[in-house]
Amino acid sequence: MITVSEAFTLLQQNLPQPSTEERRLIEAHGYYLAADVLAPEPSPRFTNSAMDGYAVRWSDVLAASKNHPAALRLVGESRAGGPYPDLVGPGEATRISTGAMLPPGVDTIIRVEDTSETAERVLILAAPKPGQDVRHAGEEFEKGEKLLPATSRLGSRQLALLAAVGINQVPVFANPRVAIIGTGSELIVGAEQELKGHQIRDSNTIMLLNAVQECDGEVINCCHVVDDLAATVAALHQAMTGRPAILLCSGGVSVGRHDHVKEAAAQVGFTEIFWRIRQKPGKPLFLARQGDTLLFGLPGNPVSAFMCFTHYIRPVLAWLHGQIFTQPSITARAGETISNSGKRTNFMRVTITQQPGSVPAISSVAKQGSHMLTSIVLADGYISLEPGESVETDGLVEVFLL
Repeated sequence: MITVSEAFTLLQQNLPQPSTEERRLIEAHGYYLAADVLAPEPSPRFTNSAMDGYAVRWSDVLAASKNHPAALRLVGESRAGGPYPDLVGPGEATRISTGAMLPPGVDTIIRVEDTSETAERVLILAAPKPGQDVRHAGEEFEKGEKLLPATSRLGSRQLALLAAVGINQVPVFANPRVAIIGTGSELIVGAEQELKGHQIRDSNTIMLLNAVQECDGEVINCCHVVDDLAATVAALHQAMTGRPAILLCSGGVSVGRHDHVKEAAAQVGFTEIFWRIRQKPGKPLFLARQGDTLLFGLPGNPVSAFMCFTHYIRPVLAWLHGQIFTQPSITARAGETISNSGKRTNFMRVTITQQPGSVPAISSVAKQGSHMLTSIVLADGYISLEPGESVETDGLVEVFLL
């Protein structure tokens, strides 16, 4: 049996390399950039108007007022998609729309409400500031500036920025492909089936499937097998045809006569990296590797499976997206004394209370059993306590977020 730290180190030493691919913007939502994106052009691309109004020379209107308006001759219009091409001379102005290109010769925009127009002239009724309501080319960013750094997650805002500068496709980290196999002859898949006295409903498969998707993984296979070696081998072979980066097996990794995942993995060609960790919950965790595929054999108890996924597999999925191999955490204050009197590292589920102007406070969830799903439903995070370790009331502790 190895320690949590040793298991984490072995896992880091066996991480597969992330895969990258090119994706069109329309297909890239939720993906992570595999390289910096530089601006192929400035923004704005050309100097334009921030308002509907009139484009003028500032020197023509610097003394304008209601009592002494500046009268300018209208020579045309610049609208979005239809710029005015000619030079605007002294004493002249053009109508202009928001976003329209400034004609040559002008440098200031007069808002409609500060004007009065006749058939061929416009009266300027207020003196503007020089360059008023003009958006200058490149004022947001210049060509070659970094728009988005590598590992940025592409959401609607990021994709809008890329589309605005004419980028059609981007290099991204491929979403990790994950296969899931639930094991157990006692399990019934689907809530609509009637249970017999010895049966229980499968909750691990749907939990793992959604946990993977919450980490932006792609579930390519999800199935259930009974406690049979041949059936388990066949399921592993089938899962491997999809070339998963991660293969998750739930149950079948302890020391019972009907626990077949370890032996089946060996028959399929996996090499064991570790088995059994000095932790609670999740002691039977099994890790093996074949090529670029990591196989995690998770305990059958649902809380154990979830905690192993959270502590070990979630960081791997982050790594495969180009992120740092680590756990999201905060520093919090213990609202009570929390102790580990056992002989294994304890992942104790806690609730977090945020108090304005102070460090968040935590309290342990009352029922910590590895079969009690409420312990993870009620929890906001968990702390890792070594055997014999205690956190006194008001003591500071690292809390891993769920």
